[in-house]
Amino acid sequence: MTVVVDASVVVAGLASTGATGQWAESVLAAGPLAAPHLMPVEAASILHRAELAGDISADAASLAHADLRRLRVEYFPYDPFAERIWELRSPLAAAPGSPEQARLLLPPGPAGSGTGNPVEMPGLVALEQVELLRRVGRGVADCDTARNRVELRMTALAQSSGELERRAEKARAAGQPDLARESLARKNAVDAELGELRDQHQSLRQQADRLAAASQRLQAKIDAFAARQEQAAERAGYPGLTSYEAWYVALAEFLGAKLATLDTRLAFVPGPRCGFCLPPLPPA
Repeated sequence: MTVVVDASVVVAGLASTGATGQWAESVLAAGPLAAPHLMPVEAASILHRAELAGDISADAASLAHADLRRLRVEYFPYDPFAERIWELRSPLAAAPGSPEQARLLLPPGPAGSGTGNPVEMPGLVALEQVELLRRVGRGVADCDTARNRVELRMTALAQSSGELERRAEKARAAGQPDLARESLARKNAVDAELGELRDQHQSLRQQADRLAAASQRLQAKIDAFAARQEQAAERAGYPGLTSYEAWYVALAEFLGAKLATLDTRLAFVPGPRCGFCLPPLPPA
């Protein structure tokens, strides 16, 4: 499936190291890529600024720029998406490659470092809640799967217990007390395992209920955050996207694709009707 990649992901995939760079590199290698036709200009500008700032060496910047030119991306012009971009745009637009635009594209620095985009921090908190919600959802699904397996085993044991009891009764009727005792002993062992499984089943049900309640609370927090973001955007009179960011969003909407970006804030801006492919959260 095609993924729309912005310059932040491209630069990270070509020039960055660490978990974010590895994630971005995997995005670039995963499949068909698409982008606005000015994306390489923006990426080259970010590489140039990183070189001037001493963040990367001149050799590393040159190698990344050469890889950028070889990157297989389908590029799209502005005009077919102009109306949708204009719907999404904010009057606070920053030119591609400008310091303001570069600041939006760079991930936030370590706490207390004074670097990064402070506007992203509420979005990162919400992203943590989204990730936690996803993990809780997996936990609920795992509990349901385990409970289903336990139920199948309980059904099989209940059938085995009934069959052993019938064998014992049949053995007693045939005057075979030893065989009857053996069947009853096996039945008691089966019943003991069945009792343990019932306890396990109840425990799994309670765990799933707790996780479901936690999922509801997290979803409520996420919904409240989204509502606050939308209200703030309405009060400010703009949807929160620059025209250039809106170009990426409009392209992803048109292709039915996800937008891969390091700017986690975009996933919480009201207006976009596309999915987002975001970098993994740092370990707690």
